[in-house]
Amino acid sequence: MSKIAKPPAHDAKISSWKTGPGRYGLVVKRDFLFVRAFLRFSFFAFALLGVAGCKESSTPSAGSASGANLITLTEANFQAEVVASTQPVLVDFWATWCGPCKVIAPVVADLAADYQGRAKVAKLDVDTAPALAQKYGIQSIPALLFFKDGKVVDQSVGVVSKRELQGKLDKLLPARSSSPVAH
Repeated sequence: MSKIAKPPAHDAKISSWKTGPGRYGLVVKRDFLFVRAFLRFSFFAFALLGVAGCKESSTPSAGSASGANLITLTEANFQAEVVASTQPVLVDFWATWCGPCKVIAPVVADLAADYQGRAKVAKLDVDTAPALAQKYGIQSIPALLFFKDGKVVDQSVGVVSKRELQGKLDKLLPARSSSPVAH
Protein backbone atom coordinates (compact mmCIF):
# COMPACT_ATOMS: atom_id res chain seq x y z
CA MET A 1 0.00 0.00 0.00
CA SER A 2 1.35 3.40 -0.86
CA LYS A 3 1.16 6.31 1.44
CA ILE A 4 -0.31 9.60 0.24
CA ALA A 5 1.66 12.57 1.41
CA LYS A 6 -0.41 15.08 3.34
CA PRO A 7 0.31 18.77 3.05
CA PRO A 8 2.13 20.13 6.06
CA ALA A 9 -0.03 21.76 8.68
CA HIS A 10 0.23 25.52 8.86
CA ASP A 11 2.53 26.68 11.53
CA ALA A 12 1.16 29.46 13.73
CA LYS A 13 4.42 31.38 13.37
CA ILE A 14 4.04 31.81 9.57
CA SER A 15 2.34 35.03 8.63
CA SER A 16 1.73 36.90 5.41
CA TRP A 17 1.03 40.50 4.53
CA LYS A 18 -2.70 39.72 4.52
CA THR A 19 -2.92 38.01 7.88
CA GLY A 20 0.15 39.26 9.70
CA PRO A 21 0.24 39.56 13.46
CA GLY A 22 0.07 43.37 13.29
CA ARG A 23 -3.13 43.15 11.20
CA TYR A 24 -1.68 45.66 8.84
CA GLY A 25 -3.24 43.61 6.06
CA LEU A 26 -6.56 45.33 6.68
CA VAL A 27 -5.04 48.75 6.09
CA VAL A 28 -3.24 47.62 2.95
CA LYS A 29 -6.36 45.93 1.66
CA ARG A 30 -8.51 49.01 2.32
CA ASP A 31 -5.99 51.31 0.60
CA PHE A 32 -5.70 48.91 -2.30
CA LEU A 33 -9.46 48.92 -2.77
CA PHE A 34 -9.50 52.72 -2.77
CA VAL A 35 -6.71 52.89 -5.36
CA ARG A 36 -8.42 50.29 -7.52
CA ALA A 37 -11.73 52.19 -7.36
CA PHE A 38 -9.94 55.45 -8.22
CA LEU A 39 -8.21 53.85 -11.20
CA ARG A 40 -11.50 52.40 -12.45
CA PHE A 41 -13.17 55.80 -12.19
CA SER A 42 -10.24 57.48 -13.96
CA PHE A 43 -10.29 54.91 -16.75
CA PHE A 44 -14.03 55.38 -17.17
CA ALA A 45 -13.69 59.17 -17.23
CA PHE A 46 -10.90 59.10 -19.83
CA ALA A 47 -12.82 56.59 -21.94
CA LEU A 48 -15.86 58.84 -21.83
CA LEU A 49 -13.79 61.89 -22.81
CA GLY A 50 -12.17 59.89 -25.59
CA VAL A 51 -15.51 58.90 -27.05
CA ALA A 52 -16.77 62.46 -26.83
CA GLY A 53 -13.57 63.71 -28.46
CA CYS A 54 -13.83 61.19 -31.29
CA LYS A 55 -17.03 62.79 -32.44
CA GLU A 56 -14.92 65.72 -33.62
CA SER A 57 -14.07 65.14 -37.24
CA SER A 58 -11.42 66.56 -39.49
CA THR A 59 -14.21 68.03 -41.59
CA PRO A 60 -16.92 70.20 -40.12
CA SER A 61 -20.43 68.84 -40.08
CA ALA A 62 -22.70 69.78 -42.95
CA GLY A 63 -24.90 71.80 -40.63
CA SER A 64 -22.20 74.18 -39.46
CA ALA A 65 -21.93 77.59 -41.05
CA SER A 66 -18.24 77.26 -41.91
CA GLY A 67 -18.59 73.75 -43.36
CA ALA A 68 -21.51 74.67 -45.61
CA ASN A 69 -19.23 76.27 -48.24
CA LEU A 70 -16.55 73.59 -48.12
CA ILE A 71 -16.62 71.41 -51.23
CA THR A 72 -15.79 67.72 -50.95
CA LEU A 73 -13.94 66.66 -54.07
CA THR A 74 -13.83 63.27 -55.74
CA GLU A 75 -12.32 62.09 -58.99
CA ALA A 76 -15.79 62.47 -60.53
CA ASN A 77 -16.34 66.16 -59.67
CA PHE A 78 -12.74 67.46 -59.68
CA GLN A 79 -12.86 68.58 -63.32
CA ALA A 80 -16.07 70.58 -62.90
CA GLU A 81 -15.30 72.07 -59.47
CA VAL A 82 -11.61 72.91 -59.92
CA VAL A 83 -10.31 72.80 -63.47
CA ALA A 84 -13.38 74.40 -65.09
CA SER A 85 -13.95 76.93 -62.29
CA THR A 86 -13.99 80.63 -63.10
CA GLN A 87 -13.11 81.45 -59.48
CA PRO A 88 -9.80 80.74 -57.76
CA VAL A 89 -9.83 77.40 -55.92
CA LEU A 90 -7.95 76.27 -52.82
CA VAL A 91 -7.74 72.47 -52.66
CA ASP A 92 -6.70 70.79 -49.41
CA PHE A 93 -5.19 67.35 -50.13
CA TRP A 94 -5.65 65.43 -46.87
CA ALA A 95 -6.28 61.98 -45.34
CA THR A 96 -8.29 60.75 -42.36
CA TRP A 97 -5.22 59.26 -40.64
CA CYS A 98 -3.16 62.47 -40.95
CA GLY A 99 -2.75 64.39 -37.68
CA PRO A 100 -1.54 67.68 -39.23
CA CYS A 101 -4.50 67.49 -41.65
CA LYS A 102 -6.84 67.53 -38.67
CA VAL A 103 -4.99 70.54 -37.26
CA ILE A 104 -5.41 72.61 -40.42
CA ALA A 105 -9.00 71.48 -41.15
CA PRO A 106 -10.67 74.24 -39.06
CA VAL A 107 -8.55 76.88 -40.83
CA VAL A 108 -9.63 75.54 -44.22
CA ALA A 109 -13.27 75.53 -43.09
CA ASP A 110 -12.95 79.15 -41.92
CA LEU A 111 -11.48 80.14 -45.29
CA ALA A 112 -14.45 78.51 -47.03
CA ALA A 113 -16.79 80.77 -45.06
CA ASP A 114 -14.62 83.89 -45.43
CA TYR A 115 -14.23 83.60 -49.22
CA GLN A 116 -17.78 82.50 -50.03
CA GLY A 117 -18.75 83.82 -53.47
CA ARG A 118 -15.20 85.02 -54.22
CA ALA A 119 -13.22 81.75 -54.23
CA LYS A 120 -13.87 78.06 -53.81
CA VAL A 121 -12.36 76.06 -50.97
CA ALA A 122 -12.35 72.29 -51.32
CA LYS A 123 -10.97 69.14 -49.71
CA LEU A 124 -9.75 66.01 -51.48
CA ASP A 125 -9.06 62.81 -49.56
CA VAL A 126 -5.91 61.34 -51.14
CA ASP A 127 -6.90 57.83 -50.07
CA THR A 128 -10.11 57.98 -52.12
CA ALA A 129 -8.54 59.75 -55.11
CA PRO A 130 -4.94 58.52 -55.42
CA ALA A 131 -4.79 59.23 -59.18
CA LEU A 132 -5.38 62.96 -58.60
CA ALA A 133 -2.83 63.03 -55.80
CA GLN A 134 -0.29 61.44 -58.13
CA LYS A 135 -1.22 63.76 -61.03
CA TYR A 136 -0.50 66.84 -58.91
CA GLY A 137 2.66 65.37 -57.31
CA ILE A 138 1.36 65.19 -53.75
CA GLN A 139 4.09 63.58 -51.66
CA SER A 140 3.33 65.11 -48.23
CA ILE A 141 0.03 66.05 -46.68
CA PRO A 142 -1.60 68.33 -45.87
CA ALA A 143 -0.83 69.91 -49.23
CA LEU A 144 -2.83 72.98 -50.20
CA LEU A 145 -2.83 73.79 -53.91
CA PHE A 146 -4.09 77.10 -55.28
CA PHE A 147 -5.73 76.92 -58.72
CA LYS A 148 -6.55 79.79 -61.07
CA ASP A 149 -8.05 79.18 -64.50
CA GLY A 150 -7.60 75.43 -63.98
CA LYS A 151 -3.85 75.63 -63.37
CA VAL A 152 -1.84 75.29 -60.15
CA VAL A 153 -0.37 78.72 -59.39
CA ASP A 154 0.79 78.28 -55.78
CA GLN A 155 1.01 75.70 -53.01
CA SER A 156 1.66 75.21 -49.30
CA VAL A 157 2.71 71.98 -47.62
CA GLY A 158 2.17 71.23 -43.95
CA VAL A 159 0.39 73.25 -41.30
CA VAL A 160 0.48 76.94 -42.16
CA SER A 161 -1.21 79.97 -40.67
CA LYS A 162 -4.57 81.28 -41.78
CA ARG A 163 -2.96 84.64 -42.54
CA GLU A 164 -0.50 83.03 -44.97
CA LEU A 165 -3.30 81.19 -46.77
CA GLN A 166 -5.40 84.37 -46.92
CA GLY A 167 -2.47 86.22 -48.49
CA LYS A 168 -2.09 83.59 -51.19
CA LEU A 169 -5.84 83.54 -51.91
CA ASP A 170 -6.03 87.35 -51.99
CA LYS A 171 -3.33 87.43 -54.70
CA LEU A 172 -5.55 85.25 -56.89
CA LEU A 173 -8.66 87.38 -56.51
CA PRO A 174 -9.38 90.10 -59.07
CA ALA A 175 -8.41 93.56 -57.84
CA ARG A 176 -11.34 95.56 -56.58
CA SER A 177 -11.83 98.60 -58.72
CA SER A 178 -12.07 101.86 -56.88
CA SER A 179 -13.78 104.12 -59.40
CA PRO A 180 -14.15 107.75 -58.39
CA VAL A 181 -17.64 108.96 -57.66
CA ALA A 182 -18.82 111.63 -60.10
CA HIS A 183 -20.15 114.80 -58.56
